Amino acid sequence: MKTRWIFGNQLCHQLPLLNEADKQNDVILMVEAKSRSLWQSYHKQKLVLIFSGMRHFAEELEEKGFTVDYRKAESFTEAWESHRERYHPDEVHVTTVTDHRMKRALKKWENNLNGEVAVHYHSEKPLFLLSEEEAVDRLKGEGPWKQDAFYRRLRKERDILMEDGNPVGGRWSFDQDNRKPADEDTAFVKPRTFRPDDITKQVIKEVERDFGDNPGNLDAFPWPVTRKEALKKLNQFIDERLPTFGTYQDAMLLDDPFMSHSLLSSSINIGFLNPEEVIEKAEAAYAAGEAPLNAVEGFIRQILGWREYMRAVYVKKMPGYASVNELGHEAELPAFFYTGKPKMKCMEQAIRPVIDVGYGHHIQRLMIIGNFSNLFGISPQAVSDWFNEMYVDAYDWVVLPNVLGMALYADGGLLSTKPYVSSGSYIKKMSNYCKHCEFNVKHQTEDDACPFNAMYWDFLDRHADKLQDNPRMKLIYSQWQKREEEKKKEIKKKAASLKQQLTKGTLEA
Repeated sequence: MKTRWIFGNQLCHQLPLLNEADKQNDVILMVEAKSRSLWQSYHKQKLVLIFSGMRHFAEELEEKGFTVDYRKAESFTEAWESHRERYHPDEVHVTTVTDHRMKRALKKWENNLNGEVAVHYHSEKPLFLLSEEEAVDRLKGEGPWKQDAFYRRLRKERDILMEDGNPVGGRWSFDQDNRKPADEDTAFVKPRTFRPDDITKQVIKEVERDFGDNPGNLDAFPWPVTRKEALKKLNQFIDERLPTFGTYQDAMLLDDPFMSHSLLSSSINIGFLNPEEVIEKAEAAYAAGEAPLNAVEGFIRQILGWREYMRAVYVKKMPGYASVNELGHEAELPAFFYTGKPKMKCMEQAIRPVIDVGYGHHIQRLMIIGNFSNLFGISPQAVSDWFNEMYVDAYDWVVLPNVLGMALYADGGLLSTKPYVSSGSYIKKMSNYCKHCEFNVKHQTEDDACPFNAMYWDFLDRHADKLQDNPRMKLIYSQWQKREEEKKKEIKKKAASLKQQLTKGTLEA
């Protein structure tokens, strides 16, 4: 008899492991392992999403005629031993996992079998467009690499937004068209949400009972927990929200954390949707004249480009990548990352939705939270742990490259050509947050000065030895070097004061 073991982020009906299954003789094993849920203090929304998704998936498999052994246990090992005692499998089939910690745990489990049960690994497609081998093959040498080359190659190979061998519209990227701030009265179609059914309601009760001290709340739970729901969310995004996604994808508005963002990453990363079908639907919308090219290309680049690229870097560089800290940042994470009550309006707006529903869009993650963390010198491992715990779409393979590499430059430029840091002027340009903030974005060293301003220049000064020769940063360093020494001292004094305030908790509301 064969056991086919499916994990909580592999909830895909198109898995090769399932396509090859014999419904009459094979058993599907699924395990809710409490010990796995305790690896980190995960957001309650994330736990509900995974547990409810797993239970719905098991129910769907049974409706299709599969035999499913669904177990709740303290550990994967405990569940496996009970399963083995009942079914006596001589083979176990597993879909390749990407996360290094899970890969290591599986290897330990396999070694403990002592060859008594054969273990077979299946392709992770269609969870990803590329297999691990294909992804790593595209990253030659030890880096640094550029996402653009990775993205262009995939576009060509898969003939996506291509015409006679050239990119549709004559450009590979329309990113320059996707940086428009939104006016306060700009209206966006609200994303589709779903009312929890009986399974999800039961999971919510159990999570509140068993993980009541975990961060986040469950006052609302908006996430799809089945493929059927995820498809509805995808279709609504393509039909109603994609047209305005591109132009405003870097914009931020007060009390509107969703705007035109797809909110599909949790469904893709858990397996409800596969990246290929999402890309195809977006491309079809452009072909039908239902969405502009800048929106479609920008959206596809997030999946075809960044998602596959980040996963490739992760597989290539782990396990050492988890400990990178090129800039030597060691400060502790402020308490307001969990309370959602910083004095800075932009930070409050970026963190509050994460606490409420486990979500924030990519500019909030990169240019608010990541930017703040870099400027204040917070430990990159503390930041990546927080991201891994708090976001519903977070898994090690996507968090570490995005946070350590792209947001924090902790890898020294392995996948990003410069740090994504800025003063408050960027936030003012791309949002209306500053209008509602007690700090003055135009001030640098006054008592009410926006903390991002002095901290930005202080960051550049602290890391001049590593960054001043970067071609993309020479202009800004020339501006810093032209400043009077007295003004530099004043800015650095203000930055030191802000760091003390952060440590003492006085930057919390």
